[in-house]
Amino acid sequence: MKPGLKTQIDHFITWLEVEKRYSSETLRGYQIDLNQFLTFLEGHDIACVKDPNQIDRTVVRSFLGHLSGDLGLQTRSVARKLAAIKSLFKFMHKEGVVSLNIAAYVHTPKLPGVIPSYLSEKQIVAVLESLNSSDSWMAKRDLAIVELFYSTGMRVSELAGLTGSDLNRHKGTVTVMGKGSKQRVIPVGQYAWEAIDDYQYALKKKFGERTGEHALFLGRNGQVLKPTGIRLRVKKAIKAIAELKKMSPHVLRHTFATHLLNAGADLMALKDLLGHENLSTTQVYTHVQVDKMKKVFQKAHPRAGKK
Repeated sequence: MKPGLKTQIDHFITWLEVEKRYSSETLRGYQIDLNQFLTFLEGHDIACVKDPNQIDRTVVRSFLGHLSGDLGLQTRSVARKLAAIKSLFKFMHKEGVVSLNIAAYVHTPKLPGVIPSYLSEKQIVAVLESLNSSDSWMAKRDLAIVELFYSTGMRVSELAGLTGSDLNRHKGTVTVMGKGSKQRVIPVGQYAWEAIDDYQYALKKKFGERTGEHALFLGRNGQVLKPTGIRLRVKKAIKAIAELKKMSPHVLRHTFATHLLNAGADLMALKDLLGHENLSTTQVYTHVQVDKMKKVFQKAHPRAGKK
């Protein structure tokens, strides 16, 4: 008899970690979503838990209905959890655990067009200036973090994984390890370099000489600053200046992308800078170009109906 669903989920998570080399944050997300699916099945159909072959499209749809109806989750959250289930079944089908990948036949709910939260140029300057008001080594660290986010648009997991050797001061670039263990090289702006130099000098005075193999960003006691800590620092910095629904490092990633497009950057170049696999992911930022075109139209067209 083949192992039940819980064991298969464990095998799948291990495969993502070892073979796909997904980040700890991504693995945690998969684990949470799939454990929620497992818990649902334990309360509704224990046969499906014992034998994944017993799971059919109706069972998966019931789970999605439970998420949106009973729990009131947004469409985007439901779609993410379904994506995790689809990945699990694709894995189990490939491993011969299930005879049919039934999840592939479950329709993904249509996502609403959501414009990402981002800071205006005036707001991001205010955030950076507010962080530049103290000489403590941790204040210099926080400024370097925000400057680097805004200069490169990297993900929080990528920034948390940086070491000193990932920085190339001579070429003015930083090498990051993106999703699926894909490396990419991103240019770093002068203001970010100055903030990093100030931080590293203060760090040396606090903890002594460090090699390039050590983590770049440290916590209060010299331990590696984890993504959770980075999020807290960024949220605090943004909250002091702007009122946004979301104040995560992803806001700085959106700000980076939006400001580049505002200045006329090419969408394909932005795709490479952000580390997106598909152009469709990057196209969420084209709202900026649409807004600019509307302003040009209203200003220039004689029949635009402007007052």
